[in-house]
Amino acid sequence: MKDHQHFRLPALTLVLIVAVISLTTSLNAQSTSEPSPAVTDSVELALLPALAYNSDWGLVGGGIMSRYSYKNEIKPFHSYFTVFALASTNGLFASSFFFDKPQVFGSDQRLSFSAFVSRFFQNQYYGIGSYNKIDLEPEGNPEYYLYESFTSEIELILRRPIADLNNGSTLDVYGILNTNYRTPLGENDGKLIVQDRPAGIDGAHTISLGSGLIWENRDNEFDPSTGSYANVGFQVANEVIGSGYNYITVEGDLRGYIPFHFVRDITFANRLSFIHTYGSLPYWKLADLGGEETMRGYPENRFLDDNVIFLNTELRTWLWEFPEYNIKLGGTLFADIGRTFSNGAALNNIFNDLKYTLGFGGNSSFFNENFILRGDVGFSEEGYGVYFTAGYMF
Repeated sequence: MKDHQHFRLPALTLVLIVAVISLTTSLNAQSTSEPSPAVTDSVELALLPALAYNSDWGLVGGGIMSRYSYKNEIKPFHSYFTVFALASTNGLFASSFFFDKPQVFGSDQRLSFSAFVSRFFQNQYYGIGSYNKIDLEPEGNPEYYLYESFTSEIELILRRPIADLNNGSTLDVYGILNTNYRTPLGENDGKLIVQDRPAGIDGAHTISLGSGLIWENRDNEFDPSTGSYANVGFQVANEVIGSGYNYITVEGDLRGYIPFHFVRDITFANRLSFIHTYGSLPYWKLADLGGEETMRGYPENRFLDDNVIFLNTELRTWLWEFPEYNIKLGGTLFADIGRTFSNGAALNNIFNDLKYTLGFGGNSSFFNENFILRGDVGFSEEGYGVYFTAGYMF
């Protein structure tokens, strides 16, 4: 379930709250013979301008339309879809559609569908297995590590609960279908990606099928302060199902949240993730590290190889709260640690050359406790990264 482009919607929607159009309709039904709890159906439609920034994409602007449908006793919603279109100062043009439907066809299964397309004039490639500090671009070639690309992706996920424990924990199984296409475009001569000519340089498509398990018992999906989350799964791509490449990926993601009090209520949040790939993969499907979703302070896709393991750890707190306005302001201290490595690498060498970044950030919540805006600054041995976005990193 990893998005190698990291174009997840929450990572793009630092909303500039200058115009919000919300339409809500409600239907309340009560028995005429005796009082009973109200049954409420509602639809909420929101049109939002969006503004974000990070060091890899530049200043990002666009628009988002979201629609929530609620029905009594269906959690977290009856259905949800969102559409966005955006452009950035670094030459990113992208649009996406996402649909999420719990209890699809009246069952206990949850279906999600996403479609994405982009044209990026400054996609980044720093080589495969490149662990040493990157050199400056050759003189007269400032775009040596950049290239133009076109990407499209469609993903379908069907999720079903298989256990609901008394302590609030749930265990779900999911199946996934993913199809992806990318090709470099334009004049890329003289750039590193042309010199290396990795698999997929001439354009390629992949189709994969997979499955996995999700364990969930966080107290809040958007602002967790206690509990844990785990996701383990795999995907298989093969020419038998129409893929241009044959490979296997195995992924794991474990998150834990521990609250404590020291002057203020603080959450100690941690995420440990790994990805293993095997077979013939195009370069953009390899395990990667860098950017606002894995290692803040290194550029997007800075490290590429067969495997990646990384740890994100944060101290989060709300410093000022204004309940009468439903506004909260807070801060974060963080460290990101990890590395990529090739298949066949000796286990005792994997942890010898760990990369790490340190940083701090600010958080805010306006009007809705689940709507969190985040700004981070991460520092690495190769420079720093600045990220303004929506939602916690994990």
